[in-house]
Amino acid sequence: MIVDTEAKYRPTSLADYVYPNNDVKAVIEAYATGDITRPLILCGSNGTGKSLLASLLPTAIEGRKAEVNYVRAEDLNSNKEVRTQFAQNKQFAKFFTINNQRYNYHIIEEVNFDAKATDAFKVVLDEYRGTDLTIITTNSVHKIDAGIRDRCELVDVPACQPHVFLGRALHIIGAEGFAVDEEMVLRALETAYDIKPSNRSYYKKIEEIMRMA
Repeated sequence: MIVDTEAKYRPTSLADYVYPNNDVKAVIEAYATGDITRPLILCGSNGTGKSLLASLLPTAIEGRKAEVNYVRAEDLNSNKEVRTQFAQNKQFAKFFTINNQRYNYHIIEEVNFDAKATDAFKVVLDEYRGTDLTIITTNSVHKIDAGIRDRCELVDVPACQPHVFLGRALHIIGAEGFAVDEEMVLRALETAYDIKPSNRSYYKKIEEIMRMA
């Protein structure tokens, strides 16, 4: 039987998330406890878990399912579009958030801003800091305006090293009813990493292992 392990075993909380290193974990935990409140940029190549991390963080901060505004990067190509996407009653926003959440959350995937939109976006980030939390993911952080980067916490999210992901791989394989040699699984993950460092490639390799078992 072919199993889409990436979908079936997708983490549902930060407790299940496999952090690539302690630096990423420390910053994300600081957001969850409220020690960091500035906008967040998660950068890294495809398949490293940036989008997953962005989706899990609001619920971790709230301690319950958070309501999130997902904004398409292609809808932020002008100052007018930025103002439309983030428009709020400023007086209201000083005292209230959606569903009495700690923040109003905005997640923007794969950001590559047109220069015409940067001024309005900087204003939005400044005006709503403390009330809103904007989380940005990008594969090309250098394409994001320097002024926007300067306003944000910048976190590089690399693919997990094979030995870091090994525990998750063994858990999935065991949950599917297979018994395999741990060293064999580690070698398979190392092969996948050498071809392309990507958590997504690990899930594909796990499925390959199970088909061959």
